Amino acid sequence: MKSLVLVCVIAISALGESPRAKTVEATPVAGESWLKHLHRTFEETSMGKTGRLGPPHAIGGEENSDWQKALSAEARNETVTLHGSDLYRLNCWGCHGEFGIGAPPEINSVLNPTRAMSTQVILERMKNLGMDMSRADAAVLANQSKAALLERLHKGGTDMPPFPHLSEPEVGAIVAYLKQLAGIPGAEREQAAVEESRVRVGEHVVKSTCHICHNATGENPSPQQIFNGAIPPLSTLTARTSLPEFERKIRSGAPIVMGTPPSPFRGRMPVFYYLGEDEVADAYLYLRLYPPDGTVPDPETPATEQKQAANKAVQVEFSIEPTTVGPPNNGRDLTVIIFPVAAALLLAGGFWFTLREIRRLTAVSETRKALMSDGSVAQHAILSASNKSRPRMHAVTHPNDDAGEAADHDDEPSFHHDDYHIFESSWLTRWLERKDEAA
Repeated sequence: MKSLVLVCVIAISALGESPRAKTVEATPVAGESWLKHLHRTFEETSMGKTGRLGPPHAIGGEENSDWQKALSAEARNETVTLHGSDLYRLNCWGCHGEFGIGAPPEINSVLNPTRAMSTQVILERMKNLGMDMSRADAAVLANQSKAALLERLHKGGTDMPPFPHLSEPEVGAIVAYLKQLAGIPGAEREQAAVEESRVRVGEHVVKSTCHICHNATGENPSPQQIFNGAIPPLSTLTARTSLPEFERKIRSGAPIVMGTPPSPFRGRMPVFYYLGEDEVADAYLYLRLYPPDGTVPDPETPATEQKQAANKAVQVEFSIEPTTVGPPNNGRDLTVIIFPVAAALLLAGGFWFTLREIRRLTAVSETRKALMSDGSVAQHAILSASNKSRPRMHAVTHPNDDAGEAADHDDEPSFHHDDYHIFESSWLTRWLERKDEAA
């Protein structure tokens, strides 16, 4: 009896325990940066720049010796718990920002695509628009939106890089957090967490944030090349900087040696203040334990050369340049000039035509008033029009009448209603009447 109870207790305990997800093995970062893949310069985009510029670190400052992370192979076995908010911060924040609104028009918001995954939200929107929709039809639309969002995460888009390094549990945790970020009802109950190794955390940071601007491998640029816009590859970062310098550069900002002669400058790299010290150390550990792979060939077409004017590099002693990134020109200045000029010409032409018509109609109206008020003028005009539009009617004299009476009778005007109709009729009507009379 006691054995049976013990077996039941063990079975119930086993059922109550949730299986722990297996950690995903990290892989080296490889290939060119996403900006180079898009043939887009650092100055032409907001990708990876939702951070901000921080104050430059004082030259010759002492390093914090209390914070030193062990970079041993045993560190890869240490695990941490990451929630959906953490995975979003490590993978998505760099472009879409803290609240998922992105940087329009280049980087779209993730909120509306996420809301389109909710059947309840779709029904409420249709109701507000005065349209009836069944729950089944709304569920179909929601499933289609979810499939599109998952495909975008795995395969990327026109400007969005793919995230093939994300596992299914990680994607599920990110999507659950996106629902909470978008304000979908009940999203709080869907939040999930995954167990990750420290190296895996560093892989998220490097592949989703650093690799946007930094190539995986390449030659270590000289100070003058960096001044001209070159970005050091990921393979040289651990050789160029120590772990404390690496952490300070990413989270707080630190000077970099640029130009000829080499001088300290603030540089162009934004500050990723939302990353923790441990997460930056995990990125450094990942680059050390999994060196970037240089065997993956880059596309043959070279990317546009990075350009950075000398006057944009701000020295440490002076003020800090803001991180605002303007959109590419692409002929927009010419469009901005042409459209207002064309609109002004159209308005002026319309005003001139309206004024001309008003004057013409006013003159016609005044002429008609004069004709109606002056009987002799109207009669003369009517007779002129009548004589032109039909054959002249000669006076018929009686044999007993004298010549003088015949002349007076011939010159006497004869006004008829038809004459007034002919005068007021259009030229086409008069022409048709003349044809009829001639026939």
